[in-house]
Amino acid sequence: MKLTLKLMIGLSVIYAGLLIVPGYGPVTDTAFYKNTDFSIIAHRGGRGLVPGNTIEAAINAVDIGSDVIEVDVHLTADEILVVRHDADIDTTTDGSGLIANMDLVDIQSHKVGYHKLDYPNKIEPKALRVPTLKALFQRLPNQRYLIELKPQKVTSADILCETVLTHGLQDQVIVGSFHSSVLRYFRKICPSVPTSLGKSEITWLIFLERLHLGHLFKSSGYSIQLPFDYAGVNIVRPSLIKLAHDLNLAVDVWTINDSKSMQVLIEMGVDGIITDRPDRLGSMVSLAQKKK
Repeated sequence: MKLTLKLMIGLSVIYAGLLIVPGYGPVTDTAFYKNTDFSIIAHRGGRGLVPGNTIEAAINAVDIGSDVIEVDVHLTADEILVVRHDADIDTTTDGSGLIANMDLVDIQSHKVGYHKLDYPNKIEPKALRVPTLKALFQRLPNQRYLIELKPQKVTSADILCETVLTHGLQDQVIVGSFHSSVLRYFRKICPSVPTSLGKSEITWLIFLERLHLGHLFKSSGYSIQLPFDYAGVNIVRPSLIKLAHDLNLAVDVWTINDSKSMQVLIEMGVDGIITDRPDRLGSMVSLAQKKK
């Protein structure tokens, strides 16, 4: 009993000390978020409207007022970045194979369109193709992009950095990845292109916030992208948003397609919503602005 009491007292003293110890300050401003308010972020270019991760989807998203185009990238066997979510081409094309084992010409020989897994009752009249990231940049050079780096091979990070800098888009791109190790490497070799936080980094931030020790979090990124909830646990809370804003981090929530959740998050004060339906989110933003 005495040992347990001493342990509890010791932990209490340590916790009290952590509460008052000076923390880390906010990250510096980055051009990607300069002069921006709320962002409508088109998930895969708005895949609820046009087959995702295509140039056609991105163009449609821009036309209906999206602020940021979210895309995923993979590296082909001939080391070209293509805009594609899955590691294979099976789920949204009429072909099959792993992107890492295929050259670009092989990948682009297959049609992209509405697929039985995503759009069982729709038919795409045009023959769409898996685009390269370079082609997307060339077609829409004035847009902001949230790019998720899918591969764990650092070669993909090298090529992404080179592609962004070659097109002069370092102020219009923010890079994310579920792999914190990839993000750490990207930050090292490409310091002029901002990143968001990786999965393990976000987990640590949430853990510290729940303990009221968020001031101890040192951020290497400029934003967080996270789900509204996970496994039935509410992730996005006003206290987490406040902590992120105190650290000068933008908070984007994915993937929100229903109007009710959009409204809740807008009122909660998130900085952006990632959605398959940017048209629906645009209507909700307009409605919220009218109420002000």
